[in-house]
Amino acid sequence: MMRPGQVTPMLLTSASEIPSGDYIFQRKWDGVRMLSFVARGRVTLQNRRLNLRTEHYPELAVLADALSATAAILDGEVVVLREGGRTSFPAILRREGATNPQAARRLRESLPVHYMVFDMLELDGCSITHLPLEVRSAMLSERLAQHVGIVHIVESCTDGPALYKDTKLTGAEGIVAKAKGSRYLIGQRTFAWQKIKHKLREEFIVVGYTLRAGQVNSLLVATEAEGGGYNLCGRVGSGLTNEHIKLLTQELPRLSLPCAPEGFPRGAIAVQPVLLADVEFMEWTETLKIRAPVIKGFAPRIKAYGR
Repeated sequence: MMRPGQVTPMLLTSASEIPSGDYIFQRKWDGVRMLSFVARGRVTLQNRRLNLRTEHYPELAVLADALSATAAILDGEVVVLREGGRTSFPAILRREGATNPQAARRLRESLPVHYMVFDMLELDGCSITHLPLEVRSAMLSERLAQHVGIVHIVESCTDGPALYKDTKLTGAEGIVAKAKGSRYLIGQRTFAWQKIKHKLREEFIVVGYTLRAGQVNSLLVATEAEGGGYNLCGRVGSGLTNEHIKLLTQELPRLSLPCAPEGFPRGAIAVQPVLLADVEFMEWTETLKIRAPVIKGFAPRIKAYGR
């Protein structure tokens, strides 16, 4: 019997094209990968880094009632949904950043989560990872109540191009292609599971900048964290026009803070968080940084600084 803290989920391989052949396709949900261990009416949550997250998402205790089995291990994605069914990765980062059960309960009210389940590793104490994908999927559908409350089984289809087009129109992260008959390979990354992603786009808070030859050449961007701090998400310089550079070089020094927060990159200058940057990027890295970001525009931050 597999236990929390010992099981690393099967991983996805990035692909630039939709594979042909015997595959099923699913929407890729932009959230936090989560294994759920259900046994004796209790639910234990573990992320892909083997860290326990049960106290971060107390509402997922409903899994014990949604599952008709004495014990099981499920694999899925925990997401925060916005208007129109779109996911918000910065929002789920705030849930991940809860430092204690009290903070998690507060965030539960303002940022409720949903659990998108797409696989089952163990049932009634027996591993089923050796079974074909289709068999595991059928067992999951039989044992887990579908679309009940905040727990959902991820839907599959056979038309990858159509799903890819639809997810682009609806602003989803992309799609996943899974080879029919594939086994669940714990901790492994193979072409049996592939992810084909659209470019992502988010608004980030500008929290700092760097200079080159006396001019702004990159911005440090972040998302809001629980407790009033910020999660640094990376540095972006691509997309800055000559006009942007001239204006930022003139205005950002006026917003500079007397000292940089702890952990701020060396050589960067911290600023008051009053500006938003509209950024397009390829994906979130495993360390929750943005990859290949490009500035698309700016806007003032409506939320008052210091509140």
